[in-house]
Amino acid sequence: MSDENMNNTSPGSDISREDKINAIKRAVQEQEKLEDAERQSRQAPKKLAPLRQEPPVSGQAPVQRKKKKKKKKKKKTLGQRIRGLFPERGDSILERLRKLLFLGSLAAIVVCGYLVGDYYYALFKNSRENTIINNIYWQNQEDDIRTPSVTSQPGEREFLTMLAGAVTLKDINPEVVGYMTIPSVDGSNPIVQLPVVQATDNSKYLNTSFYGDESIAGTLFLDWRNAYDKVVDNFRYVDNSDNIIVYGHNMANDSMFGCLKYYQRNADYYSNHPIIEFSSNYKNYTYKIFSFFIVDAADDTDTKYDCWNTLDFNGSTEFYRFVNEAKRRSLRLNDVDVQYGDKLLTLSTCNTILDKRGRLIVMARLVRDGEDPYEGTQNSWANPNIKWPSLYYEYNSGAQRYDPNAEFEPYGDGNEENAG
Repeated sequence: MSDENMNNTSPGSDISREDKINAIKRAVQEQEKLEDAERQSRQAPKKLAPLRQEPPVSGQAPVQRKKKKKKKKKKKTLGQRIRGLFPERGDSILERLRKLLFLGSLAAIVVCGYLVGDYYYALFKNSRENTIINNIYWQNQEDDIRTPSVTSQPGEREFLTMLAGAVTLKDINPEVVGYMTIPSVDGSNPIVQLPVVQATDNSKYLNTSFYGDESIAGTLFLDWRNAYDKVVDNFRYVDNSDNIIVYGHNMANDSMFGCLKYYQRNADYYSNHPIIEFSSNYKNYTYKIFSFFIVDAADDTDTKYDCWNTLDFNGSTEFYRFVNEAKRRSLRLNDVDVQYGDKLLTLSTCNTILDKRGRLIVMARLVRDGEDPYEGTQNSWANPNIKWPSLYYEYNSGAQRYDPNAEFEPYGDGNEENAG
């Protein structure tokens, strides 16, 4: 280029060139800053800016955001729920143990429920049968207009005919030997109204009903060794036993001999139920209670008193020793007198005071001809010196011990041997 041309270049052209150079430098610097910022952004964690919700325009409903629907769990069928109660593949050991424990508890509840239900159904069935039997017996007894059996002369054999009620019961069960009633003085229902049977052992009727079916309540039964109006051709062929023993269960619903426990529990129970009516198939008999007490059925100590094994007495000494032992043990005393020659009636039932070994005994004697059945029964008091079985003192260490030297008013003249 010529000098002229160089001289003709304007100053503005030189400034424009410098600006361009500076602009390039600034662009390079800006680019370097951007690259540095990009590198830093890649290294630092990304932060999400909070979402800003624009305020709704006046008069316009806010925009509803759609919520994500949760997936509903599929309902299990009844079969699946039942199968889930049992251990399954994939269950942990603890889960298997939990299920087994639950199933064991459930089985125990079901079995216990069945047993309890079966027990009370059996009681209901037994009560219903007893009501039917009672109605049959008394309906026929009331229709029986025959005069009672009597002897024309002292020592003459008594002519006996079967009572109408007994005839009906014999048609149902040929082993029936009588009918027992324990009435109430206050006019309320008798506490016992039941037939009594006798087998060839003392085990058959423990779990057999009067109709011959299996029954937890069993039937009242006479000791197989006893003789109680055994008659052939209208005459006794053997004398009645001196001590008649009748057994019966202590049922939870107070059926059978279940009510006898109240002689032990209630102080005024005796005065309201002091007599027992025990008719044989041929004759009506009434007994008045003079003693009730607890014995140990397996006692082998000096307090042993197996009164159910004494059926007859060899003389007055043995008789008074027997009845005075009953008086010493009696829970309550009364004014009923007992004399040699009196026929005895002994009721025996289970009692829980000595667990399975306990027996409650109710002892009565036959009402004599012309005697008031209730004489001596309306005044009773707690025995201050009860002779308990040895086992009782083991269960009740603080109980008052029997004092053999304490004052005692015996039956008879008090001179019986070894009355102890």
